[in-house]
Amino acid sequence: MSGTPAPDGMRVLVDAYWWFEGPPSNRMVQRELVRAWRAAHPQDVLVPVVPAAALARAGADPELAGALPARGRPHAVAVELEYGRLARRAGADALLTHNFAPRGGAAPRTTVFCHDVLFQDHPEWFTRAERCYLSLVGPGLVRAGAVVTSSTHEAAHVRRLNPRVPGVTPIGLAPDPALLTAAPRRPAALPAVEGFWLSVGRLNVRKNLATTVVGALRSGRVAPRRPLVVVGESDGRGPGLPDEVGAAVRAGAVVLLGGVATDELAWLYRHAELFVFLSLAEGYGLPPVEALALGCPVVVSDLAVFRETLGGRALRVPPDDVGAVAAALRAWQPPGHPAPWVPPGWDGPAREVREAVRRTAAGAGSAAARRGG
Repeated sequence: MSGTPAPDGMRVLVDAYWWFEGPPSNRMVQRELVRAWRAAHPQDVLVPVVPAAALARAGADPELAGALPARGRPHAVAVELEYGRLARRAGADALLTHNFAPRGGAAPRTTVFCHDVLFQDHPEWFTRAERCYLSLVGPGLVRAGAVVTSSTHEAAHVRRLNPRVPGVTPIGLAPDPALLTAAPRRPAALPAVEGFWLSVGRLNVRKNLATTVVGALRSGRVAPRRPLVVVGESDGRGPGLPDEVGAAVRAGAVVLLGGVATDELAWLYRHAELFVFLSLAEGYGLPPVEALALGCPVVVSDLAVFRETLGGRALRVPPDDVGAVAAALRAWQPPGHPAPWVPPGWDGPAREVREAVRRTAAGAGSAAARRGG
């Protein structure tokens, strides 16, 4: 990715801070945007930024050739205080960052991928440390030359809560290609069962795991031989599971697997009888898309974002009514022969984000020319 861009190409500093360490979905989004962009537009030069501690690992990854090191930690500090200098060092026409924007002269040339602003209207879902850290997102969006996000729903959400941001473009997301092509492998930690239901997501209050588990238990359809299997690791403010969940875990009716490898997750999606995802809010929500792409029927929260991303392919239930959840799960019947669904790929999101970056670079260049004149 190093070198000189072709005459019709751009030189772009791209945020790869989470490439090796960070929330799994965020790592995947950074990685796949870069890969799809490179494949579709080889005339562009993409200069990745990784944490200095990861520079040696970056040198072994062809996707990160020519990577520059950011010494600041955490991510927000590196973006705000270092990315402008690194952009000048790289001779970049524009910058693509995630959630945060640099201070100073690089900001008008920056396109920020804002993953979501759920912390702004639901601070109770986040710890004090998380709220303090995420408070840097809003001011960065105002400084940036352009903002993109994953869904039309989240674009409207960002604009509503940040009226000084002039515009937000939805670009879409897609499942992890590695998940779709992995050779499925049964998790060794999964006990012998006759069947199972599945839930996947970070274990925090927003993912609404308590309602998911209690609703499944009260449906009368999960048991030690047909458990609810939960995949995910603790993150931020915990889910606050009631006592009956602990009893169900001890009995084996609920199996907490923690984090799993990609090939294990592929096996779980392909073999689960039902996927249940009752998050209270999402900017996009990839797990239900992944489940459908791998042939698993889906029950989700009745949220506007899922009406956008899943259409009529999933059963929707009210996420704040455990009785309604239990009744819906009790009545659910497996579909006979569900139509295969081909999920979106990364070409579209990469095309949209590149166009936003191109417009930002052109606009910043025009503004600089006017100031010079």
